[in-house]
Amino acid sequence: MLTINISYTGFNLSMPIAQSKRKLIAATALFIAVGAMTGAIATGGAATISFAQTQGQQDGGGGATTGQQGGGGGGQERIVRQGTITSIQDPLPGHEEHQAAILLPLRQDGSIYSGVLTYTASAPVEVVIADVQTLNATEQSMLNATEDGFGTLLTSPLDNQTSIAITIITPPYGDTPVPSASIPFAGNALWLHTLDGTPFVANYAVSAQVLPAETQNSISNASLAVAEEGGAAEEEAGAAEEEAGAAEEEAGAAEEEAGAAEEEAGAAEDTDAAEDGDADDGETAGTPA
Repeated sequence: MLTINISYTGFNLSMPIAQSKRKLIAATALFIAVGAMTGAIATGGAATISFAQTQGQQDGGGGATTGQQGGGGGGQERIVRQGTITSIQDPLPGHEEHQAAILLPLRQDGSIYSGVLTYTASAPVEVVIADVQTLNATEQSMLNATEDGFGTLLTSPLDNQTSIAITIITPPYGDTPVPSASIPFAGNALWLHTLDGTPFVANYAVSAQVLPAETQNSISNASLAVAEEGGAAEEEAGAAEEEAGAAEEEAGAAEEEAGAAEEEAGAAEDTDAAEDGDADDGETAGTPA
């Protein structure tokens, strides 16, 4: 007897060719349904996870795992890296005497890193977190006008409107012979760093999410605050001048009083002298020749 064998994932469907076409059609439909189901299971449905391995000093060196989780996009990127890295010359203008190890490179896409860094280093290092500072011309001029009142930030320029604001954190190493720390962080870049320029090697592990960030500059009242401080200073100076004038007037009045007292004393002396003279004249007149 001639038979047709159809096999799929453990299914073995055998039927005589003379059997009903209806049964053959039903078996074929079952084959297609089972295949579709197992295909969906194999792909994991809508939820997918993709990963990429990267290495190199520019991207932080060592082993790196980056991924995006979630179904159909819109998920959050996560970075998990570990490795050993040696320092290089600080790439920022004006910081050439420093040493730096770039763990997470600078992001200028409107997102920040947020996570935890654990490391051990061959020298006491600082943790540097860099943040992009974007100001329009008005904000920049207002900020420049308030430097005397509020001081200045440690920044490094990227272009006319963009700078990097530099946060330097020195963990409390204490008396440990091995500089080590584990700290949370959030910012546009993450480095290890030495201000004194000491070269170093470090082993590190970093776990971070890449999150969208909203820029909010609030320096519109800075010039007003400085103006108010200037007005208050002028008022204080005016009050001090008035007090000084009043003190001078009091001193003048005291001098006048002292002069009047001296005049009275002089007049009294003159009166006493005149009385003494009259008495002497009387005594002389009463004496016989």
